[in-house]
Amino acid sequence: MDNLQSQNTQILSLSLDGFEGPIDLLLSLARDHKIDLAKLSILKLAEQYLEFLDKIISKDIDIAAEYLVMGAWLAFLKSKLLLPIENDDNLENIEDLSELLEFQMKRLEAIQNVSKTLFKRHQLGVHFFKRGNPEIFNVSNKFQYNLSLYDLIKTYGNIITKSDEEKITIANTRLFSVENAIIRLKKLLKGSKDWKSLLDFIPNDIKSELENKSALASHFVASLELVKEGNANIKQDNIEDEIFLSSKI
Repeated sequence: MDNLQSQNTQILSLSLDGFEGPIDLLLSLARDHKIDLAKLSILKLAEQYLEFLDKIISKDIDIAAEYLVMGAWLAFLKSKLLLPIENDDNLENIEDLSELLEFQMKRLEAIQNVSKTLFKRHQLGVHFFKRGNPEIFNVSNKFQYNLSLYDLIKTYGNIITKSDEEKITIANTRLFSVENAIIRLKKLLKGSKDWKSLLDFIPNDIKSELENKSALASHFVASLELVKEGNANIKQDNIEDEIFLSSKI
């Protein structure tokens, strides 16, 4: 239409009796009650509005969607205005529809303002990004040993010998010392002038062969010590015969 002027393909510019400019300005004036929408030509408004939708819908579906509800109301108003007014009730209905149209225009303005505010906010994937999948790092351990050939051989030897180790347990034995044997002989020979066999001085409670040999050796050395000190006499008729002792005191 000749009356349709568009300064921008995304802005609806109207040319009506009593108003000429973008629809945003019309909404602003209507909101401030500086213009009465009921006095404007609703028919021209609807025609220009529908023509704008027809052009913009193929270019920007989002902008067209914002005006879609308004278009339905304007088309409905246009059909009502084309019909003859038979009574006052129809006139009141048209006035009610005009008020609803004004409400819808104000609602559209609010939606546009909110959408602008939303799009000004930082958007995911544009201004910031969500955390990706956790990073998994493979850990590779590398050991380095600083050893000489001697250290290796020593370590190997320790491992081999450790497995063959055996515990040696020494049983408790009663071994006779020469000092104890001297004391025993002095006590038993005291005041006795009779000859007695050296075997008679060996304790009778000895059970093991090792203890018996220890007692015999210590008492023989003790008898020689007493003879040396002049405290006892010793004799043996033959090499393989028994040894006899007697007190000299």
